[in-house]
This record gives sequence, structure tokens and C-alpha cells, in this order.
Amino acid sequence: MNFVAIDFETANEKRNSPCSIGIVVVENGEIIEKVHHLIKPKEMRFMPINIGIHGIRPSMVKDELEFDKVWQKINHYFNNNLVIAHNASFDISVLRNTLELYNIEMPSFKYICTMKLSRNFYIGLDNARLNTVNKFLGYKFKHHDALADAMACSNILTSICEELNCNNINEISNLVGVTLGCVNQSGYKPSSTKGRILKHSNRQELEKTENEMNKLNINAFQNEVVVFTGGLVSMTRDEAIRLVRKLNGMVGSSVTKRQHA
Repeated sequence: MNFVAIDFETANEKRNSPCSIGIVVVENGEIIEKVHHLIKPKEMRFMPINIGIHGIRPSMVKDELEFDKVWQKINHYFNNNLVIAHNASFDISVLRNTLELYNIEMPSFKYICTMKLSRNFYIGLDNARLNTVNKFLGYKFKHHDALADAMACSNILTSICEELNCNNINEISNLVGVTLGCVNQSGYKPSSTKGRILKHSNRQELEKTENEMNKLNINAFQNEVVVFTGGLVSMTRDEAIRLVRKLNGMVGSSVTKRQHA
């Protein structure tokens, strides 16, 4: 799958105050380009709570370009591409409000929210935060660094593609129950949850299975790669994957001689 993952950090509570952007370009499931820009906000007002989150201070951006100049360097990443973001309502709002601030024409692209995808797909997790989902996936990163967050966002969609064995965003949208949003000169349509189509498992059956798995050797699947094919009866695919990983196993997307279907 080809897509562009983005992440904004802002200086204050306003959605038109970006101070950093991270961009990751993915082609055929592989990262081919990583871009990061510090941005000088038009209003140089940094809130302590924002600084506490991302660590960017006024002194770090005072000599950087404002967004209109940065946009000249990055606008080609947006036009007619699939854009993804974690909590996309925030990042897309930052983009739209900042473009409006500088009277820049809106690009045209489709986008989808990986937080909403995670909430529907990884239903066994406590929450769908970027760090929570990637901890489950075994991916480590520096949270609230714009480029690192964009890479972590790309890891989520890539992982979902692998686990569904699907590289078509329209099919993933339908399977997981999250609509594609769009941005264009006429406005925008949000990426939203429309109801999960993948079957939920019976919670009592899952807990029973987990209890049985807990009785097994914690290293029962160590050095083994498990591939799931076809439908599962007592749990969803992502729940089965979580149980395999709990027993130190790995999950693959295709069968080889050493893998078990």
C-alpha cells in the first residue's frame, strides 16, 4: 500500500499554530522517505502545557521558516495521495486552519484515521493511543516527536494491512468500519467510524481461551511463526494474534515450511 503519514505538534491551543511536522512516505508497505520540519508559528506564543508535551521552545523555532514557506517544500506530499494520521481530526484540522491563516488553497486528498482503525481492529487494548497500540505491536518510538509519531502511525496501518493480508484501503475501510475522509477546495469530509464489520468475539469465550493459554508454558511459541488462514470461531484474528505474542510467538502473513496455519 502507498500512503503518506503525517503528524503535527502545535505551539498553543490554536489549531493554526504548528511548530513541527513529521512526514513519512510509504510505498508498497516500506518507508521510502522521512521528512521533518520545525516551523515558526505566525503567533510566537507557546503554552507551557504544549512545551511539556513535545519539548519545542520558542528559541528552537525563532529562526525557522513560517508555514507558508514550509508548505512550498511539502505540498506535493498531500495532493492526490492517501494521507493518514493518528487522531486525524486534530492533524487535518491543524492543516486546514493553518492553510486558511495564510490564505493558501486547499490541496485535494483522501485520508483515514489510524486511531479509529486501531479502536475497531485492536479491540483487546485498553485504549487506542499511539503509544499503547505500538507497544502492543512491539514498536518502540519517541512519543510526541513529530517524525517519530508519523513513523509510528505508519507502522499501525502497515501492521493492519499485514494482519488482514490486504493492501486496498477501500477494503480495509469496509472491513474495519472506518470511513475515508477527504479534503479539497470545497471543504472536507471527516474520517469516521461506521460500525465494525469484523466479527466481535464472545468475551466469555475469549477469557476462557486466555485462561487456558495462561496454563501453557510462556515460551510455548518461542521462535515459532504462526499464520492464521480463514475465519476463526471463538475470537477475532487480532485477539488470536495477541495470545500468540503473549506466548512469545510471532505472527506472519504467509505460510512457509516452518509456519503453522
